[in-house]
Amino acid sequence: MSYVGNINGISSLFFAGPNVPKGLASVSANRISPVLRPDKGGKLAVRTPRLLVNHFLVKFNPKSIIRHYDVNIKQEVLPKHGRPGKISKSNLAMIRDKLFADDPSSFPRAMTAYDGEKNIFSAVSLPTGTFKVQVSEAEDAKPRSYLFTIKLVNELELHKLKDYLDGKLRSTPRDILQGMDVVVKEHPARTMISVSRSFHSVRDHQIHLGHGIIASRGCQHSLKPTSQGIALCLDYSVLSFHEPLSVIEFLTKHISGFNLNNFRSFRRAVEGVLRGLKVRVTHRVTKQKYVITGLTRDDAQYITFPQEDPDGKASQNVRLVEYFRQKYQRDIVHQDIPCLEMKSKMKNYVPMEFCVLVEGQVFPKEYLKETEAKMLKKFSLANPKDRQKTICRMVQDGNGPCRYVYATRCLFILIHY
Repeated sequence: MSYVGNINGISSLFFAGPNVPKGLASVSANRISPVLRPDKGGKLAVRTPRLLVNHFLVKFNPKSIIRHYDVNIKQEVLPKHGRPGKISKSNLAMIRDKLFADDPSSFPRAMTAYDGEKNIFSAVSLPTGTFKVQVSEAEDAKPRSYLFTIKLVNELELHKLKDYLDGKLRSTPRDILQGMDVVVKEHPARTMISVSRSFHSVRDHQIHLGHGIIASRGCQHSLKPTSQGIALCLDYSVLSFHEPLSVIEFLTKHISGFNLNNFRSFRRAVEGVLRGLKVRVTHRVTKQKYVITGLTRDDAQYITFPQEDPDGKASQNVRLVEYFRQKYQRDIVHQDIPCLEMKSKMKNYVPMEFCVLVEGQVFPKEYLKETEAKMLKKFSLANPKDRQKTICRMVQDGNGPCRYVYATRCLFILIHY
């Protein structure tokens, strides 16, 4: 007979009594034994299935050294009142790029990788110390001075990673893996749109969902140590984005029945869809970016603002239409609609016709209409063969993780796909 016993919370099947199956261990009256496998634990019937996984073996040069530098960037002149604000990642990258562009022989950008905050990994030695960098964040704004401090933290010898993979080193060399991971992400961060852990192409791997919304298939990747060596694990994710259209074109596509000639009827809807979006202006050389906070109360033709004379002594009211004509040689065509109010230290009004939505702004999935949601789901759930082709294409893509000059020349010899 048989019954179910429980050992340490795990249910097991035991046999007891005289009718024990042939080939099993003998059972005494005071002893219960578990069922024994007739083929020595299943070793005689082992099958090895072939699986395709999204891991690509990476070969590296164990003689190479990655130099890890700590970076600290701060304003040279601190604000008179209050503590200095946090520098955004985009400005940090701008400051790094300016320093490297000013002295490319000492700071070769193609031989370095930056994580966007505190760490730079380099294949060559970099100067250390504090350097002054001047960056202008706007076309007609005064340049700001920043202090860029860089110091060497460690020299990461890749032979330690090889020793770990060969079983000669017990502790995981996480600092080396961190440096190599930043290197792999450097090129996509420059050429693609970064959203959380994934990178999305500016033009490729996209479909139009309608109403000014697109679906983009992006890649996310990481390096992992495996029994066969270092592997690049790459997969893709699909997100919905606002299409980078002019503001007026986006409103025409996104709001059903939208008509500029009857703007007042759609004012509330326009404010609802535009508030919080980032736009790039087209009337300035530097193509500055701003966040929309709302719409002006008056139409463009009625907007005036105080402007100081060249000596800065007196101010006079200037019409916005005349200001754009004299300052930028641009005529405002749609004068009978409001302008966009931008997030800025000073009042900033910009006509809609001079604004384009910035690429890479995620459109929340919960706001998609039923037909759009179905298209996004179909685009996301590819069959295995199509998914395999897509992943392999992303590995070989010129904007992907495998085409960075630093990786090709200094760290990685080959990635198998």
